[in-house]
Amino acid sequence: MAVYHNSSAIANEIRAKRNILRERYGGMMTLTDLMEELGYGSRISARKAVVAMGIPATQVGRMKKYDTDVVARRLVELRGMC
Repeated sequence: MAVYHNSSAIANEIRAKRNILRERYGGMMTLTDLMEELGYGSRISARKAVVAMGIPATQVGRMKKYDTDVVARRLVELRGMC
């Protein structure tokens, strides 16, 4: 669990990022969506980055998908704003 120095500012940033991602991708993101969002051209590199960031995948049928809210939170946390 991250410790926030300015929790209201962080919460606002997370909310804003979550709203942007939900508008673009809905509630769940595919690896292709994450590739676009993170700027990766390779599925292998994107998958390694997602694992390194600690974003858990959820198995949905044959595909692994990523919760948009979790992705938004991790991206804001990793910006160095915490």
